[in-house]
Formats: sequence, structure tokens, C-alpha cells
Amino acid sequence: MLEYYSYPKRTIEAKVKEIDTSKKYVVKRVEFPSALNVFGSDNVRFDYYVQRKKARFPTVLVLPISGGVDFTVKSFANCFASNGFNCAIVRNRKVDLDDAESAEQVEDYFRQSVLDSRQVLDYLVQRQEVDANRLGCVGLSLGGIKTSMIVGVDERLKCCVMGLAGGSIADITLLSEEKKIKDYIRGLIDMGIGPETIHTELSKKIKTDPLKLAKHIDARNALMFIAMFDRVVPKKCGDRLWKAIGKPEVVYLLSGHYTSILYLPCAQMKCLKFFQEKFDVS
Repeated sequence: MLEYYSYPKRTIEAKVKEIDTSKKYVVKRVEFPSALNVFGSDNVRFDYYVQRKKARFPTVLVLPISGGVDFTVKSFANCFASNGFNCAIVRNRKVDLDDAESAEQVEDYFRQSVLDSRQVLDYLVQRQEVDANRLGCVGLSLGGIKTSMIVGVDERLKCCVMGLAGGSIADITLLSEEKKIKDYIRGLIDMGIGPETIHTELSKKIKTDPLKLAKHIDARNALMFIAMFDRVVPKKCGDRLWKAIGKPEVVYLLSGHYTSILYLPCAQMKCLKFFQEKFDVS
């Protein structure tokens, strides 16, 4: 499996620019060319929250929602960085899932996401301030789905939090009430392509799928958040991923996909406590 997510190894020559600062940490924009592009040609980019103190710290990848880095994503990074963690927000590429025109390209998109996150890890583990034995990952919505993928591939990530994630990609596509997805499916049906054919094609062509990679995730080191009334990533899909991983700790939210933002402060504290316990951070 690792061969499929491998790429030429080389010295990473990154452009680094300080973009923000606080009492406890500095935020840097890091950018470098990808060693392998299968979807788009963007550079790998991430915002790196670095502790000011001189020591090795646990480090968490944060994978954004489909809309990119918004205040919810930044608030997670600020929360971790304020409590003794380095944090890397891996930015989405400019070409995104909406640009995929076939099942093969959907697969390329998710595979590229894994490749990009793995290269961010390559950069981080070489840093003096990073404890390579204490690496984690957290993501919400599309970021949660991507988290299940990268953690299922790269053993360097010791624990993870998946918020509003689910599987399979085929199931989510057919069951989601998200307007863009529904419009896409309706267009295919208008062309004479039935739901069963769509599901079969996606299931066959998409290898980088939460359910297919779930067996490689250690349920003891995973935490999930599932929204009871989620119509974007339906609860049924969240439960399937939860079972496929091995029934990790789960928090059910009495909300829909977007209204789950009401739980943001509680979710952040739960995530922080989870990583503190896993990485023995006081």
C-alpha cells in the first residue's frame, strides 16, 4: 500500500515567511514544490504554529474543511499552540474536488491530499522543535475524511480526531443532501447514468477511501465526532466509519453538519484533552 502513496525522496527546500506572532508561538507560512503531482500542480503549503520555547514538542496536523482555512480551523490551531503543541494547518490546493470530472480524478484528488500531508510530515520530523514520536492529526468535515485517509496510510501519526467524517466516498456521494453534490448526481442521472452505476463506479475507482483504510487506524488512539442530524455527511456514513475503525471513542452531537459549530468550544477542549492524554502533556 505504501508504494501507492510514495514519491521521490529529496531534500525539501522550503520558502518560509513569518505571518503572525504571539507570546507563546510564532506562525510561519511554509511552501515547497510537491515531489509528486497527480492532481494539479500547486506547491505544498501549510501554516506552521511553532512554540517559542527551545524543546521538542508534540505536533498536530490540522486538515481544513472544503472551503479552506476559516476561523474554525484557525481556532483549533490557536487552541493547540496556546497549550504547548506545534501545529501545522495543511492548506487545500487551489484545484479542489469540484474540479474532478471523473471517478479517477476524485481518486487522484484524495491521493494527492495524502501525498501532500506526508510531505508536510517529512518536513516536520526534521525540525529540532518537533517530537517525531508525538505526531497527531485532526480534521473537520472534508478535513475529517482526509484525516482518516492519511492516518490510515502513515504510521508516523500516532493518534487522530475525525470530526463529521464518514465513509465510503460512494455512500456519501449518493446519500448527501449537500446542494453541490445533489446537483452533480442529478446531472448524471439526467444523462442516463443511474445511482447504482454511479455507486459502483466510485466504489471501484476510489482506492483512497475512509472505509478501505479504516483497518489501518488504531481505534484506541482515535476519537470521532458524529452529528446526529448531519445531512451532508449522513450519520449512517459516520457510523460505518466508526465500526470499520473498530468502534473508537465517539461523541455524538445533537446537531446537523453546519449547526455543529455550536459545539466548537466543547469540541476544542475535548480534542485538546485527547491529545494531552495521548502525548502525556500536562
